[in-house]
Amino acid sequence: MPGGGAKGAFAAGVIYGLYEKKIKFDIVAGTSIGAVNGYFIYTENIRKLKELWINIDGDELGKRKICGKVVDNSQLINNLNNLDENIEYKTDFYVNYVNTKDNKLREIVTNVKGYKSQLALSYIKYSSLLPCNVDQEVSFDQFVNTFDSKKVFETFKQDVLNGEYEGYNLDGGILNNNLLSPFIYKKVDKLFIIALKKGYIIPEYILEHYNKDDIIVIEPDTDMKPSDTLKFEKEFCKSLFYEGYEKVIN
Repeated sequence: MPGGGAKGAFAAGVIYGLYEKKIKFDIVAGTSIGAVNGYFIYTENIRKLKELWINIDGDELGKRKICGKVVDNSQLINNLNNLDENIEYKTDFYVNYVNTKDNKLREIVTNVKGYKSQLALSYIKYSSLLPCNVDQEVSFDQFVNTFDSKKVFETFKQDVLNGEYEGYNLDGGILNNNLLSPFIYKKVDKLFIIALKKGYIIPEYILEHYNKDDIIVIEPDTDMKPSDTLKFEKEFCKSLFYEGYEKVIN
């Protein structure tokens, strides 16, 4: 599951549909909001995943603020803190994040299987923490309405070269928003790829290890804008959730 902020409502609907069809996952890999949604699978809280996305409180979850050089995601992580823990942790759960050191970026992939909640959530927090080095005169509403992850990440990479993010752990999608490497090292019978935009292309390196018949790509019909990433509005998220759900059920 890739990153995409509020667009992750679509992936949540897909997950819930697969859950109703009794699909069980051996391995889950997620980046950013994909890591957040993956935590619900990891802890076996799929019903609460649905509750989160169809009843999302835009004034609560969407009311992020710019803290220094990042978009605060503490409210998002707090929602995960309140989940019931699955003490068996049967699912391998991989998340990625980006670490900055010596003005360079490196992707770190971690399998949090067996980790206690606080440690697992620290990696999910990293994976979903967006850089945001903007002019203080720009309001948060303006930032949301003009948000474009590609531009934000390009600016961020230049800031890293200038030493402004030394020692930070941030959104995995900056370097890799398509975390599929775990499925090479641990093959599965069926690989479900939940895309957050139309026209997803399966990477060639995956096709070297899987037959196309063993890969199921589920993608939205809705054309989404870059600014939709931070559109944590109830009707928008609810609509996307049910679009994903109906894709599976139908």
